Amino acid sequence: MSQSPKKIQFILFLIVFTDMMGFSLLFPLFPKTLEFFLAKGDDVLFRMFYSSAHLLSFGGEQKYTFVLFGGILGSIYSFLQFLAAPVWGRLSDHSGRRAILLLTTVGNTLGYLLWLFSSQFWLFVLSRVITGIMGGNLSVASAAMADQTDEKSRAAGMGFLGAGIGLGFVMGPLLGGISSQWTFLDSFYQEGSFVIFPASAFFAILVSLVSMVLVYLFLPTTRPETVPEKEIHPFLSLKKIESRNLVRISLLNLLFVLSFSGFEFVVNFFLSDTFQFSPKQIGFTFLYIGIIIILVQGGVVRRLSGKMSEKRISLYGGIIVVLGMALLVWIGSTFSGLLVSLFFLALGSALVNPGLSSFASLESGKGDLGRSLGLFRSFGSLGRAISPIVFSLLYFQKGPSFAFLVSFLLLCVFTILLSQQNERST
Repeated sequence: MSQSPKKIQFILFLIVFTDMMGFSLLFPLFPKTLEFFLAKGDDVLFRMFYSSAHLLSFGGEQKYTFVLFGGILGSIYSFLQFLAAPVWGRLSDHSGRRAILLLTTVGNTLGYLLWLFSSQFWLFVLSRVITGIMGGNLSVASAAMADQTDEKSRAAGMGFLGAGIGLGFVMGPLLGGISSQWTFLDSFYQEGSFVIFPASAFFAILVSLVSMVLVYLFLPTTRPETVPEKEIHPFLSLKKIESRNLVRISLLNLLFVLSFSGFEFVVNFFLSDTFQFSPKQIGFTFLYIGIIIILVQGGVVRRLSGKMSEKRISLYGGIIVVLGMALLVWIGSTFSGLLVSLFFLALGSALVNPGLSSFASLESGKGDLGRSLGLFRSFGSLGRAISPIVFSLLYFQKGPSFAFLVSFLLLCVFTILLSQQNERST
């Protein structure tokens, strides 16, 4: 039974929402989860990770060591997305979007199931490895959204998808914190069968199952077009990619994600150290950022789509982000200055992300959409893999002002290079 494009777009919104919610459930649980494994004793793999984090923190406080520990795990997750995104995108060009989304959501469910049973650290790492690989399916969801839109409505579709991702990131930590209070599986944790916060892991499994059911029941089976034979991972043949614009846009995405996600990673410590925010207050700060992003991507971008070019949407976003970061560097130490700077940062990033995604999709060749968006997404994942370690080291060694200044300079370079980018390949 065929579905209307608008209904398919809404299903894709729900799919990325549930995917991101399931992934980000773990965020507020990370510190206690790491303490849980630390208390278990001599786990060789855990000690190796912990020693690396302690070395990077230059013998700093345990909370900084744990932050770097979480950053290392997050970097592994993002690096696996970097490797997997073009592969899933390319396979979806051959086998159809539905088949690959179904495969990856099944894989995500198995990864969360391992999390539930990860009373040993190696099982916990394995669960993150599996969900990291399967998390590369955002490139497939992006390609599926591009399939359902024409060039004029492409940015609107990507904005709608971005709103689903943003909403998932906002709701995930919130529901992770709430589910951590549930005790109906605690007896299994106490006897050593389950990980700490087993109810949260169980909830992530349920969320992933919902995503799997949505794909199975509502996404249509597509018959892929004839696809030109190319390497499965475009990094093996970057010089051979026909659209040099696509490569440049993907590199711009790397630069933007590196600078902006670096800010996102260290702003937690900044809020705690400068304003003495509690975890709950930090959570509400991110809710404030998330609401702005969702409103802009779900509303403003949809109205701009077709009336303004993808480059112009991204460029205006870049200028606004640069302004927000400048305000954070110079007046962010006051509460009112913080709120104003975060408003501009959220507004700008909400324009850049769907604008660049749509820009990249318009550079793909016939039958090549999944591969092109996989390349674009993988560059972003590479930036997200590098940023936690780099920016936390800058923060701990040089302070927040220096870390934010580096992010500001990188965003300036990004905006200047974007302004020089051609609208279309010639």
